[in-house]
Amino acid sequence: MSVDTAEPSEFSPRQNAVLEQALRLLVDGGEKALTTSGVARAANCSKESLYKWFGDRDGLLSAMIAYQASKVRTFERNGERLTAASLHDHVVIFARDLLEVLAGDVSLALNRWRSASRTATARSSASCCSSAAAARSTGAPWR
Repeated sequence: MSVDTAEPSEFSPRQNAVLEQALRLLVDGGEKALTTSGVARAANCSKESLYKWFGDRDGLLSAMIAYQASKVRTFERNGERLTAASLHDHVVIFARDLLEVLAGDVSLALNRWRSASRTATARSSASCCSSAAAARSTGAPWR
């Protein structure tokens, strides 16, 4: 049995290091600490690189979630015959990784940020919708 412990191929080693710093900032300082300047400073890279690699804030959030999820190692058989013992070993490793990722500080911080982002988006949408409704009822232009 072989367990894949390689870095995720979705990101370069440098991007992985940046994502690790972004996650650390989020855990240590919350959503307000996670700014472009803060991530760039902590990861020793330029803001331009952050935008090139991850796009906007939602892109960074998606990358951080993908990076965190990639920490759960997967099973590679490589032509070996699957036995009860090797399956047991794989399930134990997988379960340990999964629990560590799901129950850790990083996932908790990511879920808080994601939840706050959704709430802000919902508030913004509700505000726009109520502005549009008010504009329609008064004949004023929608902004």
